[in-house]
Amino acid sequence: MLRQRIITAFVLLLVSLFALFMAPPLLWQGLVVLVVAIAAWEWTQFARLEKVGYRLSFVALSVLLLSFGLFYGVSSFLVLMALIQLVLVVYGVTRFQITAGKPLFSQPLVNLAVGLLFMISFGMALVWLRDIHSVWLLLLSLAMIWLVDTGAYFSGRRFGKHKLAPYVSPGKTWEGVIGGVLLAMSVALITWFVFDINYQPGLVVYVLGLSLIAGLSVYGDLFESLMKRQVGLKDSGKILPGHGGVLDRIDSLLLALPLYWIFWAFA
Repeated sequence: MLRQRIITAFVLLLVSLFALFMAPPLLWQGLVVLVVAIAAWEWTQFARLEKVGYRLSFVALSVLLLSFGLFYGVSSFLVLMALIQLVLVVYGVTRFQITAGKPLFSQPLVNLAVGLLFMISFGMALVWLRDIHSVWLLLLSLAMIWLVDTGAYFSGRRFGKHKLAPYVSPGKTWEGVIGGVLLAMSVALITWFVFDINYQPGLVVYVLGLSLIAGLSVYGDLFESLMKRQVGLKDSGKILPGHGGVLDRIDSLLLALPLYWIFWAFA
């Protein structure tokens, strides 16, 4: 299993880096739409959809709305979606924890509407961060999220005592999250001086903003775990050997990337 995970991770890394730096805008958009389509298919499990026709209809609607958003380029719409998504995620995880695992968004239509929000905002942010800003800003945003995840893992193993949300994800601790955010903050500070970052609001806003959003990515991870837990799923899919589904790999990006779009777009 470990060997399988390593091989899959290596292949994903190579493909992702190639796409990030080499793919022309149209191909990049096509790849993002493909990822969103697969993620949308996996999301239908959270609404307990079983008929293939219903599941494909949700995938088609997700792709159609994402394509519409990318074509017309309404940035204010993405800002609104990102803020709604932030409220929904924080509320959902908090409520699930307080009520000791009471089902959330149990109505299929509500569940699917939430899924559409996630799919569209994630896809638009992933495309626009690269094509409107730069591949380096997208890579920096992704790196901040991965740093929090890595730092949380190691600091949680070493210092973790206080559970973050045991009804959602028993393994996560407050100490882990704090360690991950501190790691992201340190790297953000280093990048400011090493790469001479030109961010008009200044150093303090740059470091705190990058780190805070990266910390909030944990809520995206928790939210996907919550949705899986409600329907008794361990993984969202099996498309990635040793890693589960696409949603399992992008869960922490779903909330954070749209927020990073706001962070960079309105600096």
